[in-house]
Amino acid sequence: MDTYFASVKRTEKHKLQRQINDIIDNPIMDALLKTAAGLLVVLNQDRQIVALNHTFIDAFGIKDAQDALGLRLGESLGCIHAFQGPGGCGTTEYCVSCGAAIAMMSAIQEDQANEQICALVSDKNGTASDICLRVKAEPIEFENYRWVLFYAQDITRQQFWVNLDRIFFHDINNTLTALYGNVQLLELSAPDNEKIEPIRKEVERLIHEMTIQKNLSHHKDATYTPSKSAVSLGDIKRELGMIISGHNASSQKKIIEDWPEKNVMLKTDALLLSRLLGNMVINALEATQEGGSIRIIVAATGEEVSWKIWNKTYIPQPIQKRIFQRYFSSKSGDSRGLGTYSMKLFGETYLKGKISFHSTLDQGTTFTYRLPLEKHGSL
Repeated sequence: MDTYFASVKRTEKHKLQRQINDIIDNPIMDALLKTAAGLLVVLNQDRQIVALNHTFIDAFGIKDAQDALGLRLGESLGCIHAFQGPGGCGTTEYCVSCGAAIAMMSAIQEDQANEQICALVSDKNGTASDICLRVKAEPIEFENYRWVLFYAQDITRQQFWVNLDRIFFHDINNTLTALYGNVQLLELSAPDNEKIEPIRKEVERLIHEMTIQKNLSHHKDATYTPSKSAVSLGDIKRELGMIISGHNASSQKKIIEDWPEKNVMLKTDALLLSRLLGNMVINALEATQEGGSIRIIVAATGEEVSWKIWNKTYIPQPIQKRIFQRYFSSKSGDSRGLGTYSMKLFGETYLKGKISFHSTLDQGTTFTYRLPLEKHGSL
């Protein structure tokens, strides 16, 4: 068998050189190669490179563009399978499932644009590395010849963290499930032991926390259904206290609290609400210098409960404009900017409340969360 997938045929050398010259001499193709923001390669009908932009050259450490001309994509990237058969890249049994090969053949044989994920192992100078590309092959025709514009985006690092996240949540979920099962068995074997129930509740809390965290991490393609139950403001206050009591941000800072004397009953996801409020309080504490104070002001009406978290630090106007934007952070380092984003996600999307803030030089900053009461939710 000569090939498992794409054609073995390669363009004759003199014809290939004419194709390369045609691309170089074409002002439209030249402008496209120079202005394309991402990685761009131009292929002929035999899947050989006839032009490539500097972004591609720099991204994959190609020393001389001339060395890549005439090669197929996998050969230029050092794919470990590209040289395993006499036909080269696109013809081995591994190429049948290669995203780049599939996209190219769709453009060549079906005259249709095709987008795929291409995962490959590259071996250059004896060093193997995993590469993951989002690729798109776009057929184009000019001067009575068909070409393939091959766009690529290096998503190696992004995919690494996504997969690491999934492995972590999968493994920790298995561990928690086993732990919860053992606690339940222990409860059945010793029903009179009062010390087991608090342990079970803490494991249930941890399982719930992991579900929330998984949703925040995978928000683009995951859903979360709030677990609503009757809970009092006193319960929320205790949950909030547990979150902030041991946090480093609370060290040598004062928290002034004003909660309603009348106990109000809510029907909500208590853990989600306490996490939202905890983020609001911790953000305020982190913005406050040692010896300073923050305020928590809680008010309840027949229609809603509101929490106002105040600190005296002003948020500059440019930052105010993007305060709830995912991945935006005013903090230095590797902060991912998920604190205020999670407030918006949890508070509005899931709990159906409303979060806002007000910040001025003379009054400081107040974040407010308003949660409507269900008709039967207040006592």
